[in-house]
Amino acid sequence: METHPSIDKANAFIDIQLRRPASARHVAVGPFVTISRESGTGGSALAEEIGRRLNRMQTVDKPAWTAFDRNLVARMLEDCHLSSTLARFLPEDRVSEIDASVGEIIGLHPSIWTMVHQTNGLMRRLAALGNVILVGRGANLATANTAHGLHLRLIAPVEQRAQRTARVQGMSIDKAFVFNRKTDHARRDYVRSFFDSDIDDASTYDLVVNMAHFTIDGAADLVVSVLHSRGEIEVAHPTYSPGGV
Repeated sequence: METHPSIDKANAFIDIQLRRPASARHVAVGPFVTISRESGTGGSALAEEIGRRLNRMQTVDKPAWTAFDRNLVARMLEDCHLSSTLARFLPEDRVSEIDASVGEIIGLHPSIWTMVHQTNGLMRRLAALGNVILVGRGANLATANTAHGLHLRLIAPVEQRAQRTARVQGMSIDKAFVFNRKTDHARRDYVRSFFDSDIDDASTYDLVVNMAHFTIDGAADLVVSVLHSRGEIEVAHPTYSPGGV
């Protein structure tokens, strides 16, 4: 069975990291980034762009930066020897409580709570390894006690978010407004249900970025600059400056 390239990248990252000496895996060996986002702000695209910039900058002996988004659940299921078909019960943006309850009652799969707990554990393992970008799923809360994390929240006006969603998803503006509203509601419920927290609580983030004022490239430069100013990254090319080649 073919896998999505992002899943292959995620698996390769973990396999390479786990070959490091055990002593090096017990503490954070590098920084990590989490991205919480309103629907239509480009969180996944930003994660990939941050990774590209950091990989261009860092020294060759460091592990490559890798983004984990939907591939995170696929990896968790693989680690726990569970069927990949269970991924449909774990979307961050539309968990079906009825389907989940029926499945648990007749023993089709572990409880949703168990699988979310396992996903949170995987996020903490990845954060401890470092050089990862974790998108969504309350990653900022799951990794709150892990050192060297930069936690982002992306926001933007509803009109701008609808325009982006319509363009990316190939739908009308009206449908994009509805899509974003439902997605935001589901993500808010996910964080409240599994972390007893408010996704909009700015105190749980290090940086809240209004994407009305940034392109994806500009936001990626901002994140890299913050990591550099905090001493979290080593720059292989001292002449690098945000926006540079």
